[in-house]
Amino acid sequence: MKIAAIIVGVIALLGFGAFVYLGGFEEIPFRVEEVGDVRLYGLTYRGTPQDEGLKQTFEKVEGLKQSNPSAVLHTIYMIEPAGKLDTMQVFVGLDRLENSDGGNWEEKVIFVKSAVVADLKFNKLVMPRPAKVKDGIKGFAKEEGLALQGIYIDRLIAEDHVQVIAPIKSGN
Repeated sequence: MKIAAIIVGVIALLGFGAFVYLGGFEEIPFRVEEVGDVRLYGLTYRGTPQDEGLKQTFEKVEGLKQSNPSAVLHTIYMIEPAGKLDTMQVFVGLDRLENSDGGNWEEKVIFVKSAVVADLKFNKLVMPRPAKVKDGIKGFAKEEGLALQGIYIDRLIAEDHVQVIAPIKSGN
């Protein structure tokens, strides 16, 4: 019995150490940044998170990224699902489109002068939940006396680097 407790303790200590090493206790950095209008080219998916169409939408846009290597993948969740069977709506796009490969791509423009930016550089195993990031952005904006547009743009720079851009309403 004592050996089992020691083994569980060692495993827990190793897990805690890995969590700390990967950045699990790091604070999310927020800042206000001049952004300029965000122009994206891609596709909108509407359906459930389990549907094959969501995967296909991402695959099509990632395929477009192959012919536009300097482009960065972005997502905008217009309707976020509460569960696996809820309807969601997400726009998946790129910020550059030098070569469209003949596809029928949507263009989405978000008019932005400045935004609150959360710069997340975390291992994917300890990446903060979207709700935590949004709550942090809202809290930061409130402390700074800023009103947000209510749009959150995820800029997927790398597997371990995501920027969440929350445009500020004009006049702030």
